[in-house]
Amino acid sequence: MKKAFPLPSYVRKALRALNDAGYEAYVVGGAVRSWLLGTEIHDYDLTTSALPEEMEQVFHEQKIIETGIRHGTITVLFGRKPVEITTYRTETSYEDHRHPDQVSFTRSLKEDCARRDFTINALCYGLKDGLIDFYGGKEDLQNFLIRTVGDPEQRFEEDALRVLRALRFAAQLGFEIEPETREALKKHFPDIHYVSIERISSELDKILAAPYARSVLQDYTPQFLQLFPELEEYDESTWKTIMEAISRSPADSVIRMALLMDPLKDPERADSVLVRLKFSNDYRDQIRSLLRCSDMPAATRIDLRWLLNRLTVSFNTYLSFRCARDPDLDRKALSALHASMVHDHDCCSIKQLEVNGRDMQALGLRGEAISIGLNTLLKEVIEDKIPNEKAALMKRLKELKG
Repeated sequence: MKKAFPLPSYVRKALRALNDAGYEAYVVGGAVRSWLLGTEIHDYDLTTSALPEEMEQVFHEQKIIETGIRHGTITVLFGRKPVEITTYRTETSYEDHRHPDQVSFTRSLKEDCARRDFTINALCYGLKDGLIDFYGGKEDLQNFLIRTVGDPEQRFEEDALRVLRALRFAAQLGFEIEPETREALKKHFPDIHYVSIERISSELDKILAAPYARSVLQDYTPQFLQLFPELEEYDESTWKTIMEAISRSPADSVIRMALLMDPLKDPERADSVLVRLKFSNDYRDQIRSLLRCSDMPAATRIDLRWLLNRLTVSFNTYLSFRCARDPDLDRKALSALHASMVHDHDCCSIKQLEVNGRDMQALGLRGEAISIGLNTLLKEVIEDKIPNEKAALMKRLKELKG
């Protein structure tokens, strides 16, 4: 493990400003965890003994956003760099299984860390004290374990979202969930209905996009089926096929969700699942496109033209999905064929035809006749019956008009 945290200058500036004003201040949570693991750090959260009004005094020369000041959180901008800073706090009971009924500020860092979800997220780092670890988070990192701070029953009872957060960290880090934490997670998983659908779908998206998604899906299938009851019809063989496909897929949520939905053999039914879970329209459109094209032929140049005509996702995304699903496909050969088609400007859509509606109007065609004509030309071009050249297309149009 490393000894010194190479903090960016703006984070050091924030810590130093609070320290110089007489307050404790520490980087907390994900940034410290990522530093110890040697992984990329996306943002920095700070915790401090300073009350919200005291923080505003310390940073009066900076732009401040009162992100959640009622709960002790402000965001301080250092140029374009945001730093979220929260006063040490304690929390009372969670009547709705999501949010504390009351938040109280404290001057104790240990009391603040006691409210956090997992030991690996309760690690702190200060300019003066270095690493602070009240609950064994460093050891759990070394042992690749996810463990709650304190009683796991209480932690999951407080906030039902934590059951999905535990699975997400397991999927992202490749860690095991500590046995007592795991049993409490399974017991309290039904409480997930207290969580908004949007938060559930956000966590699912992150789990599916994580490097170790297959292990988590496989080890906690009964829990995921509580979120996807439509998939309870899958037998053991189907689940095995899905898990093998996911293990071959890139860490991509869209591709892996499509692999999960593929055995339903019904793109519209799969879409109804995603509607229920309130995934975005763009996300749903991509899944539908993959599923609708999942069984299209892909052996010849003409096959690929028809495929590209129907696809609304990138060919690379489709190829990753298809090769994960059908491992016998020759990805290298299909990639080479597609590259050749791109190089040769193969026509796969009406907008790529060398004629357009205006050309057809010049021949006296109107309304539906234009659409029929363009689609007829496209079919014949895709199938190599005529070249995509204006003279040849106009000649064919005249024949069709007849």
